[in-house]
Amino acid sequence: MQTDTTLQDVAKAAGVHRTTVSLSLRDNPRIPQATRDRVKAIARELGYRTNPLVSALMQVRRLGKPVKHASMAYVTNYPTRYGWRPEHHDRPDFFPGASARAEDFGYKLEHFWLAEPGMTPRRFCDILSARGINGLIIGRLPAGQHALDLEWDRFSCVALGMTLRAPILHHVTENHYDTVAQTMERCRERGYKRIGFLFSDRQDSPRVGDRWLGAFLRFQLSYPPEDRIPICPKEPTDEAEFRAWFQRYKPDCLLVNNARLPIEWLKNLGLQVPRDVGIVALEHRRDLTCTGVYYDPAKIGALAVEMLVGLMHRNETGVPSVQHEVLLTGEWHEDCMLPPRRETIAVSAPKGKKSAPALAAS
Repeated sequence: MQTDTTLQDVAKAAGVHRTTVSLSLRDNPRIPQATRDRVKAIARELGYRTNPLVSALMQVRRLGKPVKHASMAYVTNYPTRYGWRPEHHDRPDFFPGASARAEDFGYKLEHFWLAEPGMTPRRFCDILSARGINGLIIGRLPAGQHALDLEWDRFSCVALGMTLRAPILHHVTENHYDTVAQTMERCRERGYKRIGFLFSDRQDSPRVGDRWLGAFLRFQLSYPPEDRIPICPKEPTDEAEFRAWFQRYKPDCLLVNNARLPIEWLKNLGLQVPRDVGIVALEHRRDLTCTGVYYDPAKIGALAVEMLVGLMHRNETGVPSVQHEVLLTGEWHEDCMLPPRRETIAVSAPKGKKSAPALAAS
């Protein structure tokens, strides 16, 4: 939500001086409590929102020195307070990069846990408002959780990743379509013909898998029919399904969201990676050496802060009517899991030109 209501508009509606409005909104004890409550109610009715950056500037002028550590909130809702940290799972940690970038703008990024015992959405929002915190970064939600209920109109908000689906806020995430697109191109360039796709681990955001599959199926349309392999059943799949699927379709390369299990399953089939089968991890994990597409979580966290500062500067709060999505393109990491194949394919040339030479054998 964006409002053009000014401090003077509130003062006129309340029949008081604008200084009284300013002091009331800051809960200054010089103003009687009844007046403060009445002014706040009128401000809410008119849709007035204090611009946190302007407030900070005014405080600098009043005190004659810079304001240090104005805060933003990093909001999580895992079952435990620090369940979002990497030591508890292998998902990326956006907090350090976001915290460093917030400091560049003069902010301190503080972690707030929504699942605090006895916490309610209203109490949570009141705590943040009492602390003068107007900007929220919503961290990735745990698997199976896709909604949060907060008083969004009180804050400028940016979400990380695609786990939050209700409401849909401005968000920063990985370029998942490009992840598969650049992977498919490299696989074909290196001589892999029969490229398979499987979900080897559960997803915390189904929309991510939809984008991966969109790119995978789009690229398969350009392959000869005999090289098109259906998706491995189940999300996530299990070893029995994988074994039946693999033995039937015999892929020479696998696109997976977690490489650990497929490597073990292939070993149980008497196959080695990458001698017999290439593997690419679509979510490059920090605890497993594997070829894949890597996204620097520090960059994603920093982008979220930059987006949030812009919203706060424009005093834009609430659920946006038009959501903006910022995509970060990942970096290719080799790690020797996708070597060129001995059997290579010729690269087709445009009509009227000679075909390009076949790729060199390994």
